[in-house]
Parts: sequence; C-alpha cells; structure tokens
Amino acid sequence: MSVVMAILTYTVTAQRALMAGYKPLLVVAIDMGTTYSGYAFSFQHEFLANKLKITTNKVWQDGYNHLHTSYKTPTSVLIDPEWQFHSFGYEAEAKYSDLTKNKGEKNWLLFRRFKMNLYRCEISESMELESLSGQRFNALSVFAMSIRYLKEHLSQSLPQQVADSEIQYVITVPAIWDEDAKQFMRKAAVQAGIPSEQVTLALEPEAASIFCQALLATKGSGGDMSDPDDISATGSRYIVVDAGGGTVDTTVHEIVKGELKELHKASGGGWGGTQVDQEFQDLLMEIFTTKVMHEFGKKYKSDQLELEREFEINKRRVSHNDQQIASFRLPASLREVFSLYNTCSLEEHVSNSRFAGLVRFTGDKMRINGKVMQNLMKPTIQKIVSHVETLMADPKCSGISHILLVGGFSDSPFLQENFRKNFPTVVVVTPLDAVLSVMKGAVIFGHHPGVIRIRLATFTYGLDTCTEFDARVHDRKKMVVVEGERFCNDIFCRFVAMNEEVPFGKGTEEEVYSPMCTGQTEMEFPVFKSTEESPMYTTDPSCTLLGTFIVPMPALMGERNREVGVRFVFGGTELMVKAEEKTTGKLVEAAFNFITK
Repeated sequence: MSVVMAILTYTVTAQRALMAGYKPLLVVAIDMGTTYSGYAFSFQHEFLANKLKITTNKVWQDGYNHLHTSYKTPTSVLIDPEWQFHSFGYEAEAKYSDLTKNKGEKNWLLFRRFKMNLYRCEISESMELESLSGQRFNALSVFAMSIRYLKEHLSQSLPQQVADSEIQYVITVPAIWDEDAKQFMRKAAVQAGIPSEQVTLALEPEAASIFCQALLATKGSGGDMSDPDDISATGSRYIVVDAGGGTVDTTVHEIVKGELKELHKASGGGWGGTQVDQEFQDLLMEIFTTKVMHEFGKKYKSDQLELEREFEINKRRVSHNDQQIASFRLPASLREVFSLYNTCSLEEHVSNSRFAGLVRFTGDKMRINGKVMQNLMKPTIQKIVSHVETLMADPKCSGISHILLVGGFSDSPFLQENFRKNFPTVVVVTPLDAVLSVMKGAVIFGHHPGVIRIRLATFTYGLDTCTEFDARVHDRKKMVVVEGERFCNDIFCRFVAMNEEVPFGKGTEEEVYSPMCTGQTEMEFPVFKSTEESPMYTTDPSCTLLGTFIVPMPALMGERNREVGVRFVFGGTELMVKAEEKTTGKLVEAAFNFITK
C-alpha cells in the first residue's frame, strides 16, 4: 500500500456525521458497483415515518429514445475525442455501439467494470484506467465523472428542490477494500462536486444488514423477507453475504436491543459475478478459438457487448436443473470471423470437440446445455461457500441461525441452491429485490449512522512514540540521547488491538505525551496500523504508516512539562484521531492522506 509522510490537514469533516442531533433533510445513497450503478434517497420526514420509504430510480434512457426499466444502469463511462465526459450507463454503451458499427469509435474512450482496479492495487491520484480500445485515462477523473452523473441524474428526479447543503451523500464501498481505496472514493466524490463534510462512506455488507433488519422490523408495511423466521430479536446472529459483480463481502452481526454488533471483522474476496463472466469468455475462446474471439472483440465491439448482455441474463437463470438450456443470439459477425480462420463449418467444429451435444447452433441461436452453464459458475460459488464455511467454524461466530444473501449475484438460483445444500442447519434468506439491499441500507445508515453499535477493529492501531530507554527491554540500536537523557525510538504505543470491540463514536482512553526538547514548539504523531496484536516497534514488518499529524504548542522555553492528550475515535467506517494541547485547550482532528499524488 502506498502512503505519504506529509503532515495531515486539520479538519472537522468526520465530526458532522458523528455530531449528536444532526439530521440531514435528504440522504442520498450512491452505489457504484462493478457492473451496475444506481442511487436511492429518502427525506428526513419519510425516514421518521417509515424507514423503508426509500425512492429508487427505475427508468434509464440510452440516448436513442429507448427506455430501460431497471433499478441500475451499467457502470460504463464514455469520453469523447476532446477527452470530455459524454455519457454514462446505457447511454454510453448505446452510443459506443453505434460508433463501432459505423467505424467511428477512434479516439472515443469507453470504460467498463473499472471499480475492481481499486481492489488490492497500488493507488495514486495519477493512476490510469485502460479503455475498451486500449487508450488510457486518469482513474480519479473517471470515478468522479460517474459519481457526478449519478448526482445530477438524482437532482432531476427529486420531487422538490433541496439546498445542496441539506443533502448527506452516502457512498457505498466494499468492506474488504483498503483504506486508500476508500479514501480514493471520497476524493472522487469531492471532485464530482460534493463537499467532503457531506460524504459518508458505508460498508456494503453492513448496509445490506441494516436494510434486512429494517425489513424485519416493519413486517406488514411493505417489507418482505423470503423466510418467515424472525431474526430481529436480541441475541439473534447471522451472516450477511453481499455477492456483487466484483467482490463478495461478508460480515457477521448480532442483534443487541435493536442495533447491530459486529462479531467478526468484514472479510471476503474478488469472487463476484464478473468471475463467472470470465469463465464464459474462456468458454467462448475454447469453442471458437482464442484467435477468433480476439479478432471478433477487436472488430465487432458492439456485438461483443450484446453477447455479454445476453450472458448476464442467462447467468441469472441457471439452476440445479441441468437439462435447462441457455439460448444466445449468435452474432452473424462471429460466424463470419470464424469462417475466416477455419475451413470447416462451426457446427462441424463443435461436433468434433468435447462440447459435442452440449453446445448446439440453430439458425442465429447458440444453445448451451445446463451442465456447461453450471460448470461456469461452480468455481466462483465454491470459493464463496468455502469462505462462509470458514466463518461458521470460527468460535466467535457460534450460534449463527441465518445467512442473508444480498447483492446482484445473489439473485442467482444456482447460488441460492448451493448455499441451502451446503448449509442445511441454517436458514438461507434472500430478500426481494436483493440487488437493492445495499443501496437502501446505505440510505438508512445515512439517517442513523450509529445503528452499527459495535464494530471490531480491523487492525491494531497506535502511534510512533519515544520512551525512556531500558537496556533490559529495548534494542540498543533504537537508543537516542536528547538533552542528556536516553530514549528509545520507534515504540509502537497501542491504542486498540485488532479484533477488539470498538463502540460507535466512542474514543479510546486518552494517552498524554510531553515534548522531548525544552524549546519544542510542535509535536509530531505518526499513526500506524499493524496486523499483529502487540507489536514492539513501528519498524516491525507487520506495521504500516497511515500518516502523520502535528500539534502546535506554545513556545515556553525551558519547559518540557507541557502536555498533549491523544485519543482515537473508532466505530465509524473511517478512523478519527483527536489531540488536545493541554496548555491552550486547543483541539485538533486529523484527516489522513493515504493516497500518493
């Protein structure tokens, strides 16, 4: 992970979200997924009357007077030859398809499924994305364009005018993302025109859990879970599996007096629906040959996009019925390219392969046997199942009664059936419109950020400090002498240990520090995280610098008994560090910069 040593800015950005009594007039959730994106919103008076009165957009245009009835639109950004934003979603894909049909796509840039570029990658403000045509463009700008489009689309959908300052935006992010990826999304939102103090980040599986609890609490008022068992009682424990397009996030919650307590830190991996899409691409390369598919994708991008859309539809229909046939419209252009590189017919080619009888061609249709479709999904589903099995075996997760499947990929009957087969002792629940669970839960979270009452610390957090040198304990290489006294450098002063419970909005015990030199006018505090519970030094391999903040101090020459009190505030989705200069009582909050320029 890339970090910078720059001094941190002082801000009250995070304070607004935690400030007691603050009630935004309107909460907007923006869910920018790997494959599809959308938004949802509710006004304060709606939330107070009914938490589930949340509005989502249901109709998207494609620029050719065609309407698409869908809660979300494809996460696709089109940039024109002047390198300016042109369109997003269905409109972007329709325009690009039209350009490619007329051979006019040169210097146009289409970006699709780019969110996964932030997962376990080195992130910087200058990082670039590769377009469908191979051209590159600044990643932060592409993400900002996406958020700005959704923000502006929302403004046209609101039933009444709302002052910008009265809106709180909630951006959803995978729980398994590193801190620099989360901050990248905040930076993109700011670049899209949203003030940082009006941005809250919501972890996707937590948002889904919040929504499911709201459904259970409002039975009979529009909420509907597909299983009648009640898991809203205090003490109930369940796992949320947020199966999206790119990642699968899991979190484990217990109900405590109507609020949620985290039992296991968020976990998961890159096992979303796009992994199945890649299996399909591999299948096509085996059926038609790699050379044919490469040439087809290069010359006929619009037909390739259409074939991918058809697979998306068929993917969601796969079940345990292996006699079910998936039917695709076979582009004439694909047959044409195949004939350029093969002397035999396509039908003859397949009949002499391992797909004989499993893949058939009838007219302009390609029909794939149910077993083949199942095999495309099994590797990805097995990874998800194995991960949940590991969670179920953890003593911290004992007493799990339900598994909640949410996210777009969870609509798959084959995924649901595999979970019921592999976890027969628990109830597997999929809410209606599971694809909206994260988006709607993020709206509720924006109105009530304290609904997740207790979280677990993902890492051990602390400061780089000095202490009196003790030869019996400390490494002599760490010793420094200041004004005649011996100190030990690089001591990791722990504030909270990984997996420790951290109540929402509550700070750690205050640690008080004094300057090392009599003439010191400021104190520097490097903040570290560690994957160990009790690291000795900040130079240990497990430690990573998050950033550094500086507290100014009054210049009282000849005195070292000045003090600065420091505490960490955990429990939210972002880390806050607060420091108080005791002489003046001045409070300082640190905003971390995890991203290189």
